[in-house]
Formats: sequence, structure tokens, C-alpha cells
Amino acid sequence: MGHLPYPYAIVGTVVAFAGAFLIKVIADRLIRNTRDPKERYRRYRGVNTALFLLVGIALIILWGRLFHNKGTFFGLLGAGLAIALREPLLSIAGRVAIFAGHMYGVGDRIEVNKISGDVIDVGMFYTRMMEIGNWITADQATGRVVQMPNSQIFGTPVYNYTQNFSYIWDQIDLPITYQSNVEAAMRIMSEAGNEYTNEFLKRAEQDLEQMRHSYLVPTFELKPHVYVSFDSNYVTLTMRYIVDPHQRRGAKSFLFSCMLGKLKERKDIQFGSATSDVTVHGSPEEDKDIPSKAA
Repeated sequence: MGHLPYPYAIVGTVVAFAGAFLIKVIADRLIRNTRDPKERYRRYRGVNTALFLLVGIALIILWGRLFHNKGTFFGLLGAGLAIALREPLLSIAGRVAIFAGHMYGVGDRIEVNKISGDVIDVGMFYTRMMEIGNWITADQATGRVVQMPNSQIFGTPVYNYTQNFSYIWDQIDLPITYQSNVEAAMRIMSEAGNEYTNEFLKRAEQDLEQMRHSYLVPTFELKPHVYVSFDSNYVTLTMRYIVDPHQRRGAKSFLFSCMLGKLKERKDIQFGSATSDVTVHGSPEEDKDIPSKAA
């Protein structure tokens, strides 16, 4: 190695890259057996991030030895990197925090800085999401892919729709007149809600119980429940129920279709609307002139 200008640095660099490649090959074979696709993806990305950081640190140490004043070198290097690569370094740190803290993973529906979507990739610098909402109602996909810097997670609330507990609460409103049979309408709404949630209610209870093993979760009512309120126009029945975040629009369509079919059969239930009855009063002379004018 005498003919090499920097033998230890060059050889060490080759060994670092070769070692990282070998570790990645071994890790890929081990991770390949993971059944859960989301967990398999998270492990792949975690290994890649760890190897990237280790190789970077190794290169800095190897080539930093060539300088006599190593403290000055590392100090200047650190300051320069902190200034020039602030955003990329924050994004890398954000990626580490995302995987280490299990903040979200591929397939999760999240909201960060009023941007909502389904996570399709967590890269080295960016999180990519299939956008939902915006001009499309009921949390359905717009077709756009949003690239969000991983650094956005620092100092910003991250809303996860599907982590730990795979359901969210939603509600629908049914306005009816004061003369309607409120009890019958409430019963129809409850029957529709129970019919919809019956298939996955047990899974939701299991998710909530599993969540209590890690967090201090209060008691929640998972079964559909109907609440009553009123104003000067009509009585409003509001049903609160759990739903898969990806199925909100389909759930409302099913519930309304189920309820409308039964409500139409009832003669004692009328839908409410914000209308007003106006009565016009005139003088007796004007009332007498109306028939003659009509004639």
C-alpha cells in the first residue's frame, strides 16, 4: 500500500462500502421473511438509513485523520454542514424520528400542516402521500402525489388516522319536523348504524383493548348512538358511529340509503327544512278590492 497517497483512508473507505453492502444483502434476506408488508417496508428503510449514517460517519473519521488539527477540522466541518445542509440534515433526522418513534408508515393516513393523504413512501428526505380532500369531499383521493419534507414533523402535530386504532368517529345529521315521530326516527337511524358497524365492531373493540396496553386510553362507546338537538326550524338527529377512514363516503351512502328506504314508509316522519310560512295581512278595503281586480 506504499504507493497509495492515503492508504488508510482509501482502504477504509472501500471496506466501509463493502461492509455496508454485505450487511444490506444479509439484512434484505432476513427482512424478506417478514409477513406484514408495512413492517417489512419499515425495516428495509430503517436498515438503509442506519447504513447511510454509519458510512457517512466512517468516512468523516477516516478522512479527518489526515488533518493535524482534528478538533478544528471536525468543528469547521460540523458548522459548515449545519449551515449548508440544514434542511437535508433535518429531513434525515426526521426520517430517523419517523421510524424510531413509529410516527407513521406506508399505508397510514395522516395529516401534517393541513395536508392529508395516504403515505406511499418514506424516503431519505421526503414523505410521499397520495393526497385526499382538497376539492374532493369525504376524504377521497385527488390523484395528486404530495412530497413533504421529513423535517415537517418537528414542531408540528402529526395526525394519524389509522395507527394503533384503525377507525375514526364520524356522524350524520337527519333534520325532521317537530310533528314527526322522533322515537321512531331515532330507532331507524340506530338500526342502520348497527347494521353497518356489526361486521367490524369486534375488531374495533380488540384494537382499542390492544391500544390500552401501551397508552392510558379512556373508555369510548363504539356502538352507534343517536343524539337529539333542535332549533327554531326543526329537530336534528345526529348519529355518531365508527368507520374505516378510507370508507367514509361509502359509509354515509350506505347509511342514508338504508334510512331513506325505511323513512319513506313512515307517514309520521317528515324531513325538516329551513322554510318559513309568511302570512300577509291587509286592510278590509284592500281585501274587498282583491276579487274585483281578479275579475
